[in-house]
Amino acid sequence: MAQALEQQSKIRGLEAIFPRPEVTDRQAYAPGIKISPELDLLIFSGVTAYPPDVDPWNPGSFAVPTDPAERGRMTTDNLDKLLKAAGATWEHIVFNVNYSAPGGGAINFRERMGAWSPCSTSLRVTDTGIPGVNTLYQITAVAPHRAITTRGPVPGIEPIFHRPGVTLKELALAPAIRITNEVDLVYFPGVTAYPLDVDPWSPGSHKLPDDVAAQEKMVAANIDRMLKAAGIAWQNIVLMTRVGEVKGLTGMQDRLGDWRPCRTTRAVSTGIPGAKVMCEITAVAPRRG
Repeated sequence: MAQALEQQSKIRGLEAIFPRPEVTDRQAYAPGIKISPELDLLIFSGVTAYPPDVDPWNPGSFAVPTDPAERGRMTTDNLDKLLKAAGATWEHIVFNVNYSAPGGGAINFRERMGAWSPCSTSLRVTDTGIPGVNTLYQITAVAPHRAITTRGPVPGIEPIFHRPGVTLKELALAPAIRITNEVDLVYFPGVTAYPLDVDPWSPGSHKLPDDVAAQEKMVAANIDRMLKAAGIAWQNIVLMTRVGEVKGLTGMQDRLGDWRPCRTTRAVSTGIPGAKVMCEITAVAPRRG
């Protein structure tokens, strides 16, 4: 029993889930984690050695270090600053999806977390899809509930910044967003230029245009339809994960206006026949009942 208690989180409101009660010594990752509504949810843009205010495809004077240890230090520092800004610790992390290409530069999570092991999906890839970096992390965490002070366009969400004095308009993306229990979460599957009722692997006579810009517009139109069906708007989006021949938000920024959701971009193949762009969406909606 003592060993089982060591594997549970020290954070009130988090509970590790094991497939069999007697299997409690999973150090590598938690098979599942239950989150209490007393905690706020934290989602992050893709974490790399790039600071949140540097565009990897237009970095200006910023240069990613060639030394893997220095890249790892910078990536660790970027995540650490956001956790602290949200009033959270490394033990508040509940899900870590990481992409690792040869070349090093990883975060030493065990050094930071101690005995706590969050849920984790680790993928070995030949390319992270981001210039100059060999590791990319998509992080979900929790934080003790607190009143929102910097409100987003929708009640119940709040952008988290990596340093004081930054405004959302200055950035291409929100570094992180706090989500409270005032809202419901809405998930949409990978959206491509295919119509929502067409199976990409059995498209019949339907054929996508080869032009990337044309596909971007079709993806945006599909997202429009899905948001309207859910009774929400682009400003309800809290996370956009984009894959394919993508480097920004062409065809979508006008719809977002001044709002900047969290974003992870990987310039790698979508894996879907003919689709040059794919976008996965997490949004929020006013809580019902």
